[in-house]
Amino acid sequence: MAYSKRIPPIKLVLTIKEYNNLIGVLTENINNQEDKDIRELAELTKEKLLKYSIPRKKDENTIEIDVRLYVNESADIISQLLYNIGKKITEVNYYQVLLKVRDLFDESNLDDY
Repeated sequence: MAYSKRIPPIKLVLTIKEYNNLIGVLTENINNQEDKDIRELAELTKEKLLKYSIPRKKDENTIEIDVRLYVNESADIISQLLYNIGKKITEVNYYQVLLKVRDLFDESNLDDY
């Protein structure tokens, strides 16, 4: 059977600042997160980003970093960002807002029938 190279389907192109911010969030979660599973996931994700990301010169003054991800890795990064940002955002129960919006939406759709 022939060897087939599988390239992750998601391509994320980051500036140096964005890449540094992402690694910074993961480092923050590694150092300050109380949940062991979140810390371990942050460590694993950070290692992968540092090992497999590819710096590329776009033009003479611009450097981009290509990050290729599988779907589960993308979900891991999103969850890490959400864990980190949760400490910095004022508590607003957006779930209740969602329920109210859905109720209004459902009521307006009933009028169509």
